[in-house]
Amino acid sequence: WDLSLPTTAPGGAAPRPAQPLTDLDFHSGARISELNQLVQELSKRTARDPGVRAAPELVVLKDFVFSLLGVVQQLDGRLPGANEYLLLSGGACQGTVDVDPGVLGRSAPGADYDADYTLLVPVLQAGGCPVTLDMRRCPPGHAWLPLAPFGPEACHRWADCCRHHGDEAYLAPGLVSAWFSQALGAVADRARGAPRRGGPAVERVAGRGGLVTLLLSQGAVRALYDVVPVVAFQGWPAAAREWLGRSHFWDGKLSEEDVAGGFYLLPGSGPASGLAWRLSFSRSELHLKRAVPPPLLRAHRAAMAALGGAWGGRVGPYHLWSLVLWACDRLPARYLGREENAAHCLLGLLDDMAAGLGAGAAPHYFLPGCDRLVGGAEPGLARAVAAVRGDPVGHLRRAVERVKMAAKLGRGPEVNPSPSALGGEWGLVVRAGGAGSQDSWVLSPVYSGGFGSI
Repeated sequence: WDLSLPTTAPGGAAPRPAQPLTDLDFHSGARISELNQLVQELSKRTARDPGVRAAPELVVLKDFVFSLLGVVQQLDGRLPGANEYLLLSGGACQGTVDVDPGVLGRSAPGADYDADYTLLVPVLQAGGCPVTLDMRRCPPGHAWLPLAPFGPEACHRWADCCRHHGDEAYLAPGLVSAWFSQALGAVADRARGAPRRGGPAVERVAGRGGLVTLLLSQGAVRALYDVVPVVAFQGWPAAAREWLGRSHFWDGKLSEEDVAGGFYLLPGSGPASGLAWRLSFSRSELHLKRAVPPPLLRAHRAAMAALGGAWGGRVGPYHLWSLVLWACDRLPARYLGREENAAHCLLGLLDDMAAGLGAGAAPHYFLPGCDRLVGGAEPGLARAVAAVRGDPVGHLRRAVERVKMAAKLGRGPEVNPSPSALGGEWGLVVRAGGAGSQDSWVLSPVYSGGFGSI
C-alpha cells in the first residue's frame, strides 16, 4: 500500500511528509493523542485546587462527623468505646468500597458537594477474638459471622440483630445496617433541627442498605460522607492466603504487614441479604493505591467519568477499581507509568470490563477462585460499556463538559480532600476514644482523641 502524498503540491510548495497512522484506536477510530489530551484535561479539571487544599472547614466537618458517632455511642452503647475508623478519600460512588450499586446515591460533585469521603465505622472489633468465618453457605466473597467468640456481653448487646442457625447465633448484616441507619440518622436529624450558629450544618441524611450518606456544610464548603458500619479484623483471612503468596506489583514497594494488616466485613443491602457479610480489603487498598502508576489512576478516573451513572445490578464502580489492580499485576510498571499510555490504559480498562461482562465473570482480586458474578449477566452495564468503547472521545468530551457545568453550579471554588487538609492523599486511619498517642501509617497520620459532643 502506498500512502505517500504527491511529490508536488499546488503552487509548487513541497508537501509535508505523510504521518504514519499508528496512533489510532482500531475499534473506535479515535486518535490516541486526542484521548490522552482529554484524559489530561479531565484530570486537571478534577485536580485539587491549591487555594483550598488546607480548607479548615473540611477538618471541622470531619470532627463533626466523629462527634455524631460519639453521641450514637453515648446513647446506645453498642459502638466500641475506643474505636478505629478508616476514612477514605472519595465517596462510595467512586468505588472506594464494594457495596451494592442499588445503595449508591445520585449526588453530583460541584453541584451538590465539594468534597466526598467514605468512612468505615467498626461496630465490632475482632482483634484478639478467635473468630472463624463460615463461608460454606454464602455467595462468593461472603461469610457468616458467629457472635459467640465475641463474648457474652457482645451477644447480649447485639441480641436483637442476631439470627439463629441451629444452636449458633449469627450477626445479621441487614439488621445491623437498619440499626446503624436509624441511630446515626436520628442523631444527625437532631443536630439539623438545632444547628449551632457558625457551626456545621446537616443538609441531608439518607440511609440506603448498608450505607448512610451525610451531606454537611461549614460556611461555603460542603462535604459528603458515606458512612458504612463494618466488623473490623486484624490479620488476614484464610480464604485470601493463597493470594498473599503470589507475585504482585507491590512486591518490594510495600511490606506484607501493610498489605495484610487487616480486613473488614461489610453489610449487604438489607434484610434480604440474610446472614452473609461481604469481605472487604479497603485497608489493604489504601496502601496498594500508592503503588499504582499515576497515568493508570488518571485513566481509571476518566473511565469512571465516561461511564457516569451506568452502574446497576450486581456490578458497581468498585469493579472498575479491581480491574486497575489486575492490570498492575499483569502489565509492566514502565508501560503503565508512561504518560502517553494513559489513553491505552483507559481503552484497556473498558476492554477488560466488556470481556468480563460478556463472559459473566468478575474475578475477585484478593480471593482466588471467587467470581463475583458467577455467570450472571449485566446487559444494561454491558451496553453502556460498549457505547463508551465505541466512542471514547465523544464520551470523554461530554464528561469534561459535565465537570465544567458542575463547577458553575457549585457555590464556590472546587474543594477536594488533600494531604494538607485531612492528612492523607488517599485516606487515613482515625482512632477515636481511649487514650492513644499520635501514631502513623505509611500513607497517612492517625488522629487520636476522645469522642466529642454536638
